[in-house]
Amino acid sequence: MTEMVPLVFTLSNKKIVIIGGGKIAFRKAKTFVKSGAAITIISPQIIEDFKEFPFITHINKRFEKDDIKEAHIVIAATNDKEVNQFVKECTTDFQWFNDVSDQKNSDFHTPAVVRRGDLIVSVSTSGRSPILSKKLKSELENYFDDHYVEIVNTYADDRKKPGIE
Repeated sequence: MTEMVPLVFTLSNKKIVIIGGGKIAFRKAKTFVKSGAAITIISPQIIEDFKEFPFITHINKRFEKDDIKEAHIVIAATNDKEVNQFVKECTTDFQWFNDVSDQKNSDFHTPAVVRRGDLIVSVSTSGRSPILSKKLKSELENYFDDHYVEIVNTYADDRKKPGIE
């Protein structure tokens, strides 16, 4: 079995295309909202929650192969496994793909994340149990309180001093 590798990416000016307009598509979009990426939703309809983010582009149509040709990240978040599989087949080797309905069909998974300033703590079950990831995230939110913003800043300041890394 191939082992997953946790990474933290800067997505500023990258293109993310999400196929689907329901609750799961919204949750995935919300994950990337503050990343600086350009987010596009391809779906004949979307839930009202998307109005919360007017800067997300919605293209009101069914998915076609050309919809993802310039995307860096492609997420198939429909409730139709055949559509999700077709989206996967349309991706290139240079695109990161996530199928919300099939973890084995995905190049990556989005972890549960706790943020405290520049501190990022993530939990992943490699897509196998989102409920457990959510539970662990909740526990970590209690442990890593807002005080960690100061701790990270103090360590960052110390790192700038000569002879300290």
